[in-house]
Amino acid sequence: MIRDLKAFLVLAEQLNFSATADALHLSPSTLSRVIQRLEENLGCPLFVRDNRNVALTDSGQLFVNYAQEAVARWEALRLQLGQHNSVSGQLSIYCTLTAAHLFLNPIIEKFRRAYPKVALHLETGDVALALNKIAQRESDVAFAVHSEQMSNKFQFHAVGKIPLAVIAPRIHCPFSERLQQSTIPWRTIPFIMPESGPAKRLTQKWCQSMGFSPNVYATVAGHEAIVSMVALGCGIALAPIPVIEHSPVAEKITVLDTGITPPAFNLGVVHLRQRVDEPPIAAFLKAIAASFSPRY
Repeated sequence: MIRDLKAFLVLAEQLNFSATADALHLSPSTLSRVIQRLEENLGCPLFVRDNRNVALTDSGQLFVNYAQEAVARWEALRLQLGQHNSVSGQLSIYCTLTAAHLFLNPIIEKFRRAYPKVALHLETGDVALALNKIAQRESDVAFAVHSEQMSNKFQFHAVGKIPLAVIAPRIHCPFSERLQQSTIPWRTIPFIMPESGPAKRLTQKWCQSMGFSPNVYATVAGHEAIVSMVALGCGIALAPIPVIEHSPVAEKITVLDTGITPPAFNLGVVHLRQRVDEPPIAAFLKAIAASFSPRY
């Protein structure tokens, strides 16, 4: 039953049978039978589907809340009843400062209470380095952004979406007037570009959707540094909204209404697939499941 609820939650988020089946490593027919079984037990349809679209019914919307609570309680109980006292060793975690503030605290709280014999080591840095840290075994688990290019040697566990926003300086600068025009000449405005990684790819994707190639003023590693450069009047940029809100220079920047919403980060925890059964890593994954509504 819990597997069925997890499958339902993934489909409720993806609203795509093929993509959900791939994510869960199921065949589309198996996924359809899972949903049909739930609908038969409940006596009502959970999704409206045709050849092109999938949407939740009103009953499906209500069932989302139940499924999230039921799965979270199940995982919490498993965590409590598991043989946690036998797990010992070390666990190295890599994440950005923002991920540490937003996601790590509830996980660590449950983890340390359940697995007191595991010594934790935390390293913070640029999210673009996360996969390399895992590949080189410099970290056991890392907070990373999912992408279609991610190698199959990594296993990804989603924890949340991180929305991005287009930001500009509040202070007057040479391009301020251009940002006030009814049709903004984006190509002429200096742009602060992420140096590498998923942030760079999402920024390029947004620029392409807006129909322009960015006039790159500088390439910068780290979202906090990007926000600071925008605050100084060096240009505009895309940055995660939580980074903007927690930045010490938040009052010196403004969020632009561009008409096209930038894509969001799909943030999660990643590790080498072959290491999934190592006790400290497996224990950390249980703590994630107990802290967030599972989407994997």
